Amino acid sequence: MGIAPNHSSLLPETTHRISRKWSGRAVIGITFVCLISTLSIRFYSEPRLGIGTFIDQDLRSPRTITATDIEATKQAKELAKQQVIPIYRSNPEIDANAVKHLDELLQVGDNLRISSGNLPYVDRKILNDDVQRYFRRISNLDWSELQDRANKLAANVNNQAAIASFINRDKEPPSVALAELTLYKIKALPADYQKLINTVTDVRKAYAMTQKRAAKGPEMFRDRLLEMTNEEWETCKNLTRQALIDVQSTGLVAGLPDDMLQKRLTNLSNLPTNEEHRSMSIALLIATAKPNMTIDYVGTTERAIKASESVQAQRISLKAGDLIVKGGEKITERQFVILDELKMTQRQVNLSGLILMVATTAICFGIFGYANQRWQYLLKVKLHIKDLWALGIICTGSVLATVTMAPNLIVFLPLASIGLIIGSFYSSRLALLVTSLTSSLLAIAISPDLLALAPIIIGAIVAAAITNRPLTRSHLAATGLLVGFLQASVYIAIALIAGSTPLVLIAITALQYASGGLISAIVALGAIPYLEHISYALTPFRLAELANLDRPLLRRLVTETPGTFQHTLFVANLAEAAARELGADTALVRTGTLYHDIGKTLRPEYFIENQMGQPNPHDLLNDPWESAKIVKEHVLGGIKLAQKYHLPEMLQAFIPEHQGTITISYFYCQAQKRSDHVVEEDFRYVGPIPQSRETGVVMLADACEAALRSLGTETTLEAAKKLLMRIFQARWDDGQLKDCSLSWEDLDRIAPVFIKVWQERNHGRIKYPHLADKLDPSGSALPDHLCKPKDSVTAQVQTAISKTIALK
Repeated sequence: MGIAPNHSSLLPETTHRISRKWSGRAVIGITFVCLISTLSIRFYSEPRLGIGTFIDQDLRSPRTITATDIEATKQAKELAKQQVIPIYRSNPEIDANAVKHLDELLQVGDNLRISSGNLPYVDRKILNDDVQRYFRRISNLDWSELQDRANKLAANVNNQAAIASFINRDKEPPSVALAELTLYKIKALPADYQKLINTVTDVRKAYAMTQKRAAKGPEMFRDRLLEMTNEEWETCKNLTRQALIDVQSTGLVAGLPDDMLQKRLTNLSNLPTNEEHRSMSIALLIATAKPNMTIDYVGTTERAIKASESVQAQRISLKAGDLIVKGGEKITERQFVILDELKMTQRQVNLSGLILMVATTAICFGIFGYANQRWQYLLKVKLHIKDLWALGIICTGSVLATVTMAPNLIVFLPLASIGLIIGSFYSSRLALLVTSLTSSLLAIAISPDLLALAPIIIGAIVAAAITNRPLTRSHLAATGLLVGFLQASVYIAIALIAGSTPLVLIAITALQYASGGLISAIVALGAIPYLEHISYALTPFRLAELANLDRPLLRRLVTETPGTFQHTLFVANLAEAAARELGADTALVRTGTLYHDIGKTLRPEYFIENQMGQPNPHDLLNDPWESAKIVKEHVLGGIKLAQKYHLPEMLQAFIPEHQGTITISYFYCQAQKRSDHVVEEDFRYVGPIPQSRETGVVMLADACEAALRSLGTETTLEAAKKLLMRIFQARWDDGQLKDCSLSWEDLDRIAPVFIKVWQERNHGRIKYPHLADKLDPSGSALPDHLCKPKDSVTAQVQTAISKTIALK
């Protein structure tokens, strides 16, 4: 990343370097002090007699006090939470599934009854229901004997009165069945009687087969279903269905014992009155009724929290001389509060902890400084003073939030926002380095809560590793979701391994950790716009905004210097392709290229691409010194314009660095022809030379643009590459690329990329007929007679076909 030059200053370059060096040290020093002050809060006044400290002698109260009983208050709050009545919510989907299950069982019953022949299967005027049941279940032998006896009795017509009196006297099913069958044989026609015998025989076969099916079906249908009449079955179905709806509407709690459910169903008032039918209905309800009341954990937790908060602090009174801690015991939390209120905990500065914190912070700063100096290529970033300010603000803010929120609100800590912000501005590698160093400092600063901090540290490291200058803000939002899921998963794993936390509390705490990931994304998205005004680097989001052609400077470039704008677009295409090949920042390159020649909008007519065939003003000047001065002013004027429109310094760097300190050779040669005392510096740009790969790539693209534009389509690839390499060699020999980290191997990779972009821009076209030049060069409006076939016979055939198609 280039360094923004300060052209308003007349101080030597050495003075600038010393100033930047000491400014950087001042920023690092301020950040160091802020971090140490924040991280060491718990070491400033740490009690020597803490919780768990062994006491070798009795500690008594020196005066009468009333103190808060921490343990009693905790117990009261916990008791209030446990006594909270859970909030239940019904689930309509479960109710619908229960009714659906009952309907499926009832459909099974319907199918069994249909296959058995239903009941009654003959007219009740012929045989009553009990007789019909009896006929279905007797054996084949009994059925044959019954028919024979009926035939014998019916042969004597005088037996009719005796049979009737017999029915009234003997109510047993065999006797009643024999009597009714005999009477019907006497009264009915032989054909009707035979029809009855056939019907009973068919029903007996169906009944026997259905009984086998029923024995393998639902238990509640095995003994009762086939003996019910159609009316009884329909009544049982309706009552059972309504009973299920009533039971589900009143609610069933999960875990209800079976005997209590049985008792509740038995006491229902709207069940069939027949005991057998009632038993079958209850069995159907037991099989289909489902618990539909689930605990509303969120609502119950809120109620428990309110109940806990409503508990007032329990107070304990001590008189002077009362024993607080007995010698030979360890201090409990309750005793610590009392001792601390009496100022007997001997609070003092924890010098060893403070030294450890300072030493660890110094080591982390040393690692960061070494990485910034030695591993710039690995980190893919070159930090400026403003970047150090931004990093200091990010780290200090995160540390302050951690110390403030620990231990009660640590689950909501947005530590992952460090990686999201730094990764958006610089690179995932720098984000990973800073996040790891900051996490190690936090681990020491709040070591008592390290286990609670572990999921957050893991989430922060993952967020830093996957955030590498994202092109869209939605990437940060998605990363926040991922971090939230990861933090919750890590916490659940730790809690399950520990095995001492209730599942409900695990679920609630996991949701809190998950919300911490979302808060990290929100904090990052909210902080980035403000940090963009502080740091030297720019996020891809900001670069995309600045590349909008409706921005004032770009709109001016488009309208006032159309030739320069076309030149800029071609240079941007070349530079972006080369940056992609080298792994440089393509978004920065493209946006920086769009602004690199904005200074030409001040005097556009002095640049050949904007003259449009008009006279060249340099010919009228006829003064190479003055012409060189005007050409150089497009750099200085561009910087002034950029500063006027508050263009970020990172983009301002492209304006001088794309020209570096190269010589304006055309006017330099003209001056040499006129005078023997020409100073080359008068014809060189003021610089600086490119300070980053991005500005170096733009310099090469700008230098090659005119050369590539001048090449014809017949130019070979070898000739084109030789031309580009000569230009690269000239810049290399002139020392223009020595500070931008571009190697000769990089230049060898860039040349084919430039040629490819040039080929795509100058692709060939189909040659249309000569007459098209007079009409429409695109060939889309040629006269019809030029497109007709020369053979008249073929033409007539085609015309006939066309007419036929048209008629269809």
